[in-house]
Amino acid sequence: MKPAKGLRSKIIPSPASRYNEVDLLQVVSVKVLVIADIHGNAEALRAVLDKEQDADTVVFLGDSVSPGPQANETYKLLEGLGGTFILGNHDVEMLDPKLVAGWPVNWRALNDWVYDNFDAAGFDFLRTLKPGGDYEAGGLQLCLQHGTVPGKLRHALPDTPEEDLTHVAQGSDYPVVLFGHSHVQFRRVVGGQEYINPGSVGQNRCGKLLACYGLFEDGIFRHCQVEYDPTRWLEAMDAVATLDEFPDFREWLKQGLLTGYGIGQNEPWTKYAEEGYF
Repeated sequence: MKPAKGLRSKIIPSPASRYNEVDLLQVVSVKVLVIADIHGNAEALRAVLDKEQDADTVVFLGDSVSPGPQANETYKLLEGLGGTFILGNHDVEMLDPKLVAGWPVNWRALNDWVYDNFDAAGFDFLRTLKPGGDYEAGGLQLCLQHGTVPGKLRHALPDTPEEDLTHVAQGSDYPVVLFGHSHVQFRRVVGGQEYINPGSVGQNRCGKLLACYGLFEDGIFRHCQVEYDPTRWLEAMDAVATLDEFPDFREWLKQGLLTGYGIGQNEPWTKYAEEGYF
């Protein structure tokens, strides 16, 4: 991954230059990597970064390390990147663990292990994450949100009604709204704004063992996916000592990753899988 250094430019001759004129048209070319919802899956993140090493800058839409077994490996990969990084709900919970007090006991056991084994420098990294809002990245005006809208919208999904989807923008009039949280790749235009979810790097929910992400290249967005080897993630999950008293839950988590149904093979995820979503 390239360090952040602004835009790459290439000089392309204008039509007049065929006649030895000196005027040139400068076209700005930039590659923006868009990632979200890693959830402590360093193997998936590493596969994305290896594939997109020539990206100029990174947009991260939140949920970096929790509740996954490779939290330290994940933040170390992220902190070496340049770009614009915002908070997700799980990042907020890592910084304020009282927020998970009402979780089911098995999920709380996993999150407690992540928290107790997280490096101090990792917490410093989480404190650098910005709130959702309007930003410029790679020369693009982007509204960046994680995708949670308390009291209005739990998940923004491919078939969310238009009037509900617009809550994700939180009042922004920027032309592109990027968000995560629901772990499904899709894009829709509502009221002149394009809403884009790049999908989840670390926890697929649509039945595929893939790391999902997005790219802007010369201002044009596309969804992307890459395969990865989950072996080290599975080994890390086996090493989560607090799950020794919840062996069925640990196995459920592992099978969720392997099958691509990260939080269970049920609706609406099975429907989206049948419809070809990633």
